[in-house]
Amino acid sequence: MSESTVSDLRAAVSGDVVRPEDAAYDDLRAVWNGAVDRYPAVIVRAERTDDVVAALRFARDHDLPLAVRGGGHHVTGSAVVDDGLVLDLRAMDAVSVDPATRTARVGPGARVGDVLGPAQEHGLAPVVGSAAQTGIAGSTLAGGIGWLRRAHGLGIDHLTAVELVTVDGEVLTASESEHADLFWAVRGGGAAVGVVTAFELDLVAVGPEVMIAQVAYPVETAGETLRAFREWAATAPREATTLVGLMHVPPLPMVPPEAHGAPIVMVYSVYAGPVEDGERALAPLRELGEPVLDTSGPMPLAALHEVARDLFPDGRRYSWHSLYAETLDDDVLDDLVAAFADAPSPESSVELWHLGGAVSDVEDAATAFGFRDAEFTVMLAASWDDPDADEENVEWARRHWEALRPRSMDGSYPAFPGFVEDDERGRATYGENHDRLADLAARYDPENRLRSVANPAPAR
Repeated sequence: MSESTVSDLRAAVSGDVVRPEDAAYDDLRAVWNGAVDRYPAVIVRAERTDDVVAALRFARDHDLPLAVRGGGHHVTGSAVVDDGLVLDLRAMDAVSVDPATRTARVGPGARVGDVLGPAQEHGLAPVVGSAAQTGIAGSTLAGGIGWLRRAHGLGIDHLTAVELVTVDGEVLTASESEHADLFWAVRGGGAAVGVVTAFELDLVAVGPEVMIAQVAYPVETAGETLRAFREWAATAPREATTLVGLMHVPPLPMVPPEAHGAPIVMVYSVYAGPVEDGERALAPLRELGEPVLDTSGPMPLAALHEVARDLFPDGRRYSWHSLYAETLDDDVLDDLVAAFADAPSPESSVELWHLGGAVSDVEDAATAFGFRDAEFTVMLAASWDDPDADEENVEWARRHWEALRPRSMDGSYPAFPGFVEDDERGRATYGENHDRLADLAARYDPENRLRSVANPAPAR
């Protein structure tokens, strides 16, 4: 692009416009996932909705590939694009909490911690992703699987309206009563139909202190521990949201240094109710075997979301892939144990996320998010530090993901979409909702400028 062309863009937006020759360029193109290394032609640091309108029109007029960056992880790399325009929304991070109406209005650059902190001052919480540094935008638009899911559903179940800019630069409000088709699409459909510039969320009464189970079992008894968890999960109270991970002990402050790096089965569970009720409800998770470490007890809900900051540091290389499952057969559990033993990196993990409960209360067709009837999400989370080890770590996740896929529901969480390519990827992500979402994408983004890893191709 010529300097005069870029000057026109600078004149149209209030935020910074950054080119490859600018000093800030390398810092601004870097994302949390160190495996993503892309070189956009221009980065627009939007400060308000009018900047988003101008940037989208500029990308259209100059036929530029487009990427939209919120405030969070960007594990798929869709937040940056080679030789195109990156619309960076991180400066649009305003959060307004109204305790009287139990609602929050949130900018697209805000993170979970930005909303959870002020909400917890009033004993309220947003239903959002599970880490403080997760972006509200990316997490919510993918569905919003977090620590309150079994008690309160997905993040999209508490989304009441959005302000959205179409690729043509039209600013709309989408809700159940206005542009209901767009509202259906953004609830699980990611960026398929536009750029969300504000979220209106209902808050729920949880915290500030909750009971958690945080128990480590020896990896040598992983098969027995997973089977015991499966039995407990079949009748678990919906207030309890649980994640079981085969992992190596992370260097967390509450963990004795001599335990760091040991392979374990880690059980995390959060009870969204009174602490004393949670102590009783989560007690069986502390008795799935003979634990090697048990740091269970009451914890501030906000502090729980901060744990992931140490588990998943900025700049590490990540390739995360998921599948949905209705049941966990013995052979699947055995394969998960084998997959963990086969991982080339001690930073990688194999995880089971318990779903069901309030997630399943909503019909599949009510939102773009599919697979509401899944009981579990299976995660193969490849994580490593050495750039020279990219191939072996990605191949590890690919091989075990493909082995598990025939015994799954053949669907994946949009934020961790797996290895299915092109339109097949969209079908695997959205299931029976795929065709409707593709029709809406054809209407609102016919040239697929907002394409990303899991978006369906617009129907032709």
